[in-house]
Amino acid sequence: MPNRPVPSLPARLRRAARLAAACAVAALAACAPSVPQTGPYPGLAEFAGKEVRSVDFAGEQVVPRDTLHAVLSTRPSSCNSLGLPVCLFGIGRQTHRLDLNDLQQDVARIQLVHRDHGYYGTRVTPTVENVGEDAVAVRFGVVPGDLVRVDSLQVAGTEGILEADVVVPRLPLERGGPFRRNGFLAAADTIRGRLLESGYAYSQVLRNYDLDTIADVARVRYEAVPGPLVRVDTVVVVGAARLSQRTARRQLGIRAGDVLRPSELTRSQRNLYDFQIVNFAAVELAPDSLQLSPDSASATVLVRVVEAPQYLAEVAGGYGTIDCLRTEARRLDRNFLGGGRTLELSGSVSKVGAGEPLDAGFQNNLCRALRDDTLGNVLNYRVAADFVQPRLFGTQTSTTLNLYTERISELETYLRTSSGGRLAVIREIATKTLATAAVNVNRGSTLAEPIFFCFSLEVCTREAIDTLQESRWSNFFTLSMVRDRTRSDVYPVGGYQVRGSADWATQFLASDDRYLRLFGDATAYRQVREGWVLAGRLQAGTFLEGVVGSQGYIPPDRKFYAGGPNSVRGFRRNGLGPRVYLDTPDLGDDPDSLGVVARDTTPAGIGGTRMLVTSLELRMPSPFFSENLRIAAFVDGGRVWTSPSDTLVGESRFRFTPGAGLRIQTPVGPIRLDAAYNPYPDPVGPLIRFTEEGDPVTLEREYDPGDKFLRRFVFYIAVGQAF
Repeated sequence: MPNRPVPSLPARLRRAARLAAACAVAALAACAPSVPQTGPYPGLAEFAGKEVRSVDFAGEQVVPRDTLHAVLSTRPSSCNSLGLPVCLFGIGRQTHRLDLNDLQQDVARIQLVHRDHGYYGTRVTPTVENVGEDAVAVRFGVVPGDLVRVDSLQVAGTEGILEADVVVPRLPLERGGPFRRNGFLAAADTIRGRLLESGYAYSQVLRNYDLDTIADVARVRYEAVPGPLVRVDTVVVVGAARLSQRTARRQLGIRAGDVLRPSELTRSQRNLYDFQIVNFAAVELAPDSLQLSPDSASATVLVRVVEAPQYLAEVAGGYGTIDCLRTEARRLDRNFLGGGRTLELSGSVSKVGAGEPLDAGFQNNLCRALRDDTLGNVLNYRVAADFVQPRLFGTQTSTTLNLYTERISELETYLRTSSGGRLAVIREIATKTLATAAVNVNRGSTLAEPIFFCFSLEVCTREAIDTLQESRWSNFFTLSMVRDRTRSDVYPVGGYQVRGSADWATQFLASDDRYLRLFGDATAYRQVREGWVLAGRLQAGTFLEGVVGSQGYIPPDRKFYAGGPNSVRGFRRNGLGPRVYLDTPDLGDDPDSLGVVARDTTPAGIGGTRMLVTSLELRMPSPFFSENLRIAAFVDGGRVWTSPSDTLVGESRFRFTPGAGLRIQTPVGPIRLDAAYNPYPDPVGPLIRFTEEGDPVTLEREYDPGDKFLRRFVFYIAVGQAF
């Protein structure tokens, strides 16, 4: 074996040096501290960017879950197609991924929400866990802080302007109540708002509080700096070219020398919007460059108006299998004769080419559906004129005048000809309270088969049918009032609304009808807890003249009816109260026989002269899809009745029907799905059949339609709340 060369001393030294250097580098690398990960919650960094499947809360819940979910930026993936919580073939799916920065901000938001409810020192710990290959579930562990209550509440600086004993009870904070952060801020705005309304336009309110975390109490103090009482020195109007400055100034509720109040500025701006020619209006303090006086005790009010085009004209035409050729036109003058008055002229014509006097034989080719129509083979038309006087004897009164003449028909069903008008005076008698006095004049007649009167107009006696087929005057005077004090957050959440009306048809108006009709409607809303609203309604009506047995006549459309999606929901439309049953004979059935063959009967509510309806509904958030879905539970009750001497009266006792429903939020408003249960059998009533000559024949005076269990369930689909 050959001998290996022995390395020289320098070579061995160099090798040893390199080995020592490598060991030193390795030792330093092992001993060096690791570089920390940046950003919030580094322990959750592995979950960042993954899809969020669910968001939940753990721990004691002192704040409603819906409130907490509403403030979060971290949201679970969801579906939203046309406002509905569904995904159609994957369309409308909204995917949300975990962002740790949003997660950090959500922790702060949850703590602030608890402060808004009076809980200070709340601790929030987020946790995340995998629930799939690329999906996570987020949970916020919440440990509420102590509930802090208001120990003392002082308001200073308002002496001689606002008495503290009057102001303090109206604040959103109260002694002994929770010290809510938002209530603390809102109370300062409330005090300043009262000062502004008293004419102190430059007032400020300083707020301060001492928090005792040991005793869990807060001492609150507000210091007001009112400044001088401000009066209006001048009013500057800009932009009212066609409307004229004189007309614009007459709509204002503020004049030079008046105390400057925000409510009057708002009312003046609202008055300007009463003009259709006004497209935009603003009534506000003028900027410093337009202030006429440097004195802080006076101010200039600037009124800015942007006008819409004065004239609007529209023309349209089309074709329909029933209407044949049709056309309509409309012309609007938004400043008729000046002063912001409006005049709208409109007209429409249908069945052109198939009805007299413009019959061109189109019913034989283009519009074959009209070939066998014996009632509607005439030209249909409507001509109307609508005039509005927006200001009469002040800014709170307006006048409207409507005139029309029309002839309308439905295929092989009816022909209605009428002319008339309405003159109304509307006045704001108090805040959010309107009173209306109107005179209604109408002369018309309806031609139709008798069975149509009974089935559609719910008029089933020969005498009443003959009356409607005659040309007659139906004139009445109306006095009504509406007071709306509801508070809404998309839906009504508080307050009330009251409506009342009296309609009087009398010989002094040359009316062929005779009656005095009274009607009242009251609704109230109360928020029983956050997101939960209790709504109630009461309707009542009666006739003081024209009741059965007197010399008066009440048209069927003026009687009272109940039942339907916005009434007693356990009954079908107009199904509560007196009714008759319309018999449709089978082939071979003898019309003069009482018979035992199976009958096809249709109920027809004939209305009454007295009515009482009440409803109670609890509206609450849904436990799932709470952003777009709400649920409701309700009980409706009502009664419609008339004089016992009426021979066409069925059983009409007071009825209660419970039910439940869903409210789905959509871009066009809430879609309402209601299901109600009617525990009562159909009432007994007269069974009527019409002969070929059109005469009603009573087959049975106490016909019992029988009771079917499934018919006791009534379902409705509607848009908007029931009330």
